[in-house]
Amino acid sequence: MFLKTVLSGKSFIRHVIALLFITLSGHVFAQGVSSLVQGEHVDAQLVAENDVAVPGQSLWVALRLVHMDKWHTYWKNPGDAGKPTLINWQLPQGVSAGEIVWPLPERFELPADLVDFGYTEEIFLLTELSITDDISASSLTIGAEVVWLECEEICIPGGATVSLAIPVSSTGLATTDSRWVDGFACTRASLPRDDIALDATYSFADGNLNLLVQATDPIFEDARNITFIPDTHRMVDYIAEQDITSQMSSMQLSQKAHSRALREPPERLGGLLLVEDQGGLITAYEFDGSPDGVTLANLDGLVPAGSVNSAGDRGLLMVFLFAMIGGLVLNLMPCVFPVLSLKAMSLASNANAPVSEQQLHGVAYAAGVILSFLTLAIILLSLQAGGALIGWGFQLQSPWFVAALVYLFFLMGLSMSGVIEIGTGIMGVGSGLSDKEGYTGSFFTGVLASVVASPCTAPFMGAALGFAFTQPMIVALTVFVALGFGMALPFLLFSFIPALAKMLPRPGSWMLTFRQFLAFPLYGTAVWLLWVLGRQTGVDAMALVALSCVFIAVAAWLYQRQTTSYWRYFEMGVAVLCMVGVFSLLGSPMLQTQQSTLAGQPGSQAEGENFEVYSDARLAQLRESGKPVFVNMTASWCITCLVNERVALSSDTVVQAMADNNVSYLKGDWTNNDPVITEVLKRFQTSGVPLYLMYPSDPAKPAQVLPQLLTEGIILDAIARL
Repeated sequence: MFLKTVLSGKSFIRHVIALLFITLSGHVFAQGVSSLVQGEHVDAQLVAENDVAVPGQSLWVALRLVHMDKWHTYWKNPGDAGKPTLINWQLPQGVSAGEIVWPLPERFELPADLVDFGYTEEIFLLTELSITDDISASSLTIGAEVVWLECEEICIPGGATVSLAIPVSSTGLATTDSRWVDGFACTRASLPRDDIALDATYSFADGNLNLLVQATDPIFEDARNITFIPDTHRMVDYIAEQDITSQMSSMQLSQKAHSRALREPPERLGGLLLVEDQGGLITAYEFDGSPDGVTLANLDGLVPAGSVNSAGDRGLLMVFLFAMIGGLVLNLMPCVFPVLSLKAMSLASNANAPVSEQQLHGVAYAAGVILSFLTLAIILLSLQAGGALIGWGFQLQSPWFVAALVYLFFLMGLSMSGVIEIGTGIMGVGSGLSDKEGYTGSFFTGVLASVVASPCTAPFMGAALGFAFTQPMIVALTVFVALGFGMALPFLLFSFIPALAKMLPRPGSWMLTFRQFLAFPLYGTAVWLLWVLGRQTGVDAMALVALSCVFIAVAAWLYQRQTTSYWRYFEMGVAVLCMVGVFSLLGSPMLQTQQSTLAGQPGSQAEGENFEVYSDARLAQLRESGKPVFVNMTASWCITCLVNERVALSSDTVVQAMADNNVSYLKGDWTNNDPVITEVLKRFQTSGVPLYLMYPSDPAKPAQVLPQLLTEGIILDAIARL
C-alpha cells in the first residue's frame, strides 16, 4: 500500500521534490551559507564570500539583514536615538574576526527634530575573518549572536543566532560564491574611497563645531553638495544646518555642536564626507580628525603639536599673543624699514614736546596701522567668502597697485632729498606737534607702513593668520587687531614712556642730513617694487613705469620752480600733463600679469636651476613613485622668501644634500595670483608665503612644515629625518 502510494504520480513527484530540496539544502549549508532566520520585522542570515576557507588566508563573511518595508536598523552612530547592530562572534580556534565594515547609512528625519542613521531593505555588514595556517579541521563552524534595534514608528529589540559551516580547502584554492557576488560588490562599491588621504582638524567655539578638511586631491572641485556624518554620537546637533564652503581640495564646515561636546571636547572626531557631484553621483570619504591646536610647533616647530587646544580660552589667547609677536617682528622686515625710519625721525624731532602730545601721535600712528590691517582683513575675508582664491598679501599681486607704490616711494624719496616739499601731512614729519596736520601725518604713516608690511609673513605670524582665516569673522578680526597692535607697539612705548623717548638723540642739524640719507632706502624700495612689477608683467611694462618716474621727477622740478612770469602757467600745465600721463598708465593693458613668473610650465625644470615648477599633478606623481619632495611656495615681493632662497636654499651644501638624498625640489611662485598655490596654502592653514614643505618618501605620511625663517641646518635636519 505504501509502495503504491509512493509510486502514484503526484505523490511520487512531491516526495522526489522534497528529497531533492533536503539534499540541496544540505549542500547549500555545506557550501557556506546558513538558513535565513526570520524575525518579526528583520530577517538575518550569515553568508560567506567564498565557497571554502583557505588556511593562512582571510575569509570575508557578511551578516545579511533583510528589513520589512518602512523598518530600519542602525549604523555605528545611530544618531539621536537608537543602537548600532552588535555581532558577538562564536569562532573556532584559529579564527579571529575584525571590525564590522559598515555600508553608507541612510538619514532618517523623525518627529521632534530627531535624526537617525541606519539601513532599510537588504544590507550586508561585512567582517574579515583571519584564519591561521595550522587549521587541521575539514570544516569550520562560524556562529554569532546578533542584537539590533528595529524601528518604524516604534522601536523594539531584535536579534538572531546565526551560523554557517564552511569546508576548509585542501588545495589552497577558493572560488567566489556566485549567489552573494552582487551583495558583497555593491557593499564595497558604497564604501568610502581609501586612495585619497584626508587631513582634518576641528575646534569647538561659539557653540559650533568648526571642521577643516584638506585632501591630497581636488575632491571638492565639482561638488554640488557636501554632507558630513560624524561617526561618534553627541558631536553635533544633527538637525542643524551645515554651513559648508569648499575650494578644490579643502572644505570648511560649521555646525551647531552638541552640548556634551562643548562641555567635554573630544580627543578625536571622525566621520564621513558624502560629496555629490554635478551629475548626482555621491562619493564617500572617511577621515579621522584631531583637535586644531595652534601651538609653538606650528610656529617654527618649538614644542610638540597638540599642547594647546584652540577651542579653549588659553588657545585663543596664545593665538593673539603670536599675532602680536608677529606684528612686532614685522618692524624688522627690510620692506618696512624706510617707512619706519620716517616715524623714528619724527619721534626724535619732537622728543621735547609735551608727553600728552607725543601720546596722541603714538595713538594716531597705531590707529593707522590697526585700521589698515582691519581693512585689508575685511576685504580679504569678504573676497574669500565670495569664492575668490586669494591670500594674505593679495594686493601686491595686482600690477597696478605695485606701480602705484613705485610712484609713491619715488615721490617720497624726492621729498626726502629736498627736490619737492609735499607737506608734513603725507610724510608724518611735521614742524609743530600740536598741529592737526601732524596727527594726520602720523596716522597715514601707520597706513603706509601697514601697506608695505602686509605682504611679509614674519615668524609666529603665519600660523596665527592661518588660524584666523578658519574662524568666525569676529575672531579673525581680533587676530588682525593683535597683529596691528604688535606692529605699532614700539612707537606706542616710545610715546607713552618718557624714559624711552629720552634715549632718542636730541633734535639738531643732523636731522637734515639723516632725512636726505633716508631718501636712498626709499629709492631702493621703489627699485625693488619695479623689479617685482617686471616679474609680474614683463620688461616692457617695467620700463614704462620707470619712464613714468622720470615724468614724476620733471613734474616735481617744475612744481618747485619759483617763476612769476606767464611761463609759470605753462610749466604747471606741463607738470599736470606729466602726472595725468603717469597715472593713466595704471589702467593700461600693459599692466597685466603673466601666467607664471617662473621659467617654464608646471612640472618643467628651468635650465640651470635645481627645481621644477610646482603643480599638484607633479607632486602626486613624485609621491606615488616613492621620492621625497621639498616644496617652496614663494613670491617676488616676499623679502623673507628671497632671503631664505639666497641664504639657505641656494647654498651648495643644501643643493648637494638634496641631490645625494634624491629629494625632488618643486617651487611655486605666488607673485601673481595663482589659485593652485592659494589652495595649497589653505590646505596647510596659512594665508601667505613663505611656505616650506618636506614630504617623506612614504606617500602615506604627511608633509613636515618647516619654519618660515630658514637656515642650512634646518633644511639639512629635515633631509636627515626622511
